[in-house]
Amino acid sequence: MVYIVRKWTVATVQVIYYIPDYLHILNEFAWQTEDRLPEYPRITQFLDYWDKHIDGPIKEAYIYDHDESKIRHVDRRYKIN
Repeated sequence: MVYIVRKWTVATVQVIYYIPDYLHILNEFAWQTEDRLPEYPRITQFLDYWDKHIDGPIKEAYIYDHDESKIRHVDRRYKIN
């Protein structure tokens, strides 16, 4: 039997987005939360919500945690017009 341990960590997401009424101006939003490695389900849910309901389109999003982490391939892409 194999057990998969999902580790909790404090993660920070930095979102750089366009201001809705001024699409040539960028703004930054940072949020810190507890989330599970390596999937980051809370941050993924937050970014999905932003993509569907918030008028300011995301330019870039970075996720930081305090653990040493290896490079991981992304499984989601957001198209920015």
